[in-house]
Amino acid sequence: MFEKTNRVGIVVSLYYNRDAKKIMKYGDCLYHSRKMRYLVLYVNQDDVDALLVKLNELKFVKEAYPSYFEDIDFNFVGNLWEK
Repeated sequence: MFEKTNRVGIVVSLYYNRDAKKIMKYGDCLYHSRKMRYLVLYVNQDDVDALLVKLNELKFVKEAYPSYFEDIDFNFVGNLWEK
């Protein structure tokens, strides 16, 4: 029926906000911070490495790196216990 595709967020820092429209063609824009001049793209996990190289080569991109959301441990059982 439907197959789940793994998606990864890419954080793209920009020099100017006016260039955000040019970035949105590479993936789905999840969030755009106009004050801090960055946006978060969602792309397929298979395309991440090639897309990071391509985004870092663009002259209006300051930096592009993958989101580390998948590396966070969400098992909080016992971590919040006060002694």
